[in-house]
Amino acid sequence: MDLEASEISAFCMPLVHEYGCDALDIPPDDLDPQADISTTRDDLIAYAITLRPHYDRANRVIGQLAGLFILAQARGRFEADYDAVATCIEQAAACVDAIAGIRPPPLAKRQYWCISRAVALVNGVTAEFAASTRDPAQVREYVGRWNEQLRRANALIRWASERSLGLSPIDLGQACCNCGSASRATTAIKD
Repeated sequence: MDLEASEISAFCMPLVHEYGCDALDIPPDDLDPQADISTTRDDLIAYAITLRPHYDRANRVIGQLAGLFILAQARGRFEADYDAVATCIEQAAACVDAIAGIRPPPLAKRQYWCISRAVALVNGVTAEFAASTRDPAQVREYVGRWNEQLRRANALIRWASERSLGLSPIDLGQACCNCGSASRATTAIKD
C-alpha cells in the first residue's frame, strides 16, 4: 500500500525544469547495461585523481567571484583591473583548458559533462569582465546576470559531486549568489 501511495504522489508533483535548465542538457544514461562493464575501479580512481585539482579550483573560483560580487554590490562599482579579478580570470581559463584535456571513463561521462558545463559558465562570466563599471545601476544589472550564471554553475558542481571520489563542492548556501531558487534548483536536479 505504501509503495502505491508513493508512486501516486510522484505523479502528482512531477519535476519540471525551466526553459534553458542545464539539467535538460545532461547526456542521457547509456541504456545498454553492459556499456560500463569496461570501466574499472582503477579507471575511476585515475579519473578522480586527474580531475580533483581542477574541480577544487573551479569551486574556489566560484567562491571568489561570489565574494567579489558582494563587494561590487556593496560599493556600487566593479573594478575589472583589481588583482583578485585578474586571478579569477586566469584560474577560470586554466580550468577550462585542463578539464577539456581529461578523458572520463564511460561510467563518469554525465558527471564530466556537468563539471565541464559548470566551468564553461564560470569562464563565461569572467570573459565579460572587459572594463570597470562605476554606474551602480549597471553594476546591479551585471552582477545580477553573473550571479545567475554562478548559481547554475554551482548547481552543476553540486550535482556532479561524488564523495567517494573526493569531489565535494564548497557550500555556498549562505552566499548571496546562491539564495532562494538556486537552493531549490540544486535539490530538484539531485532528485
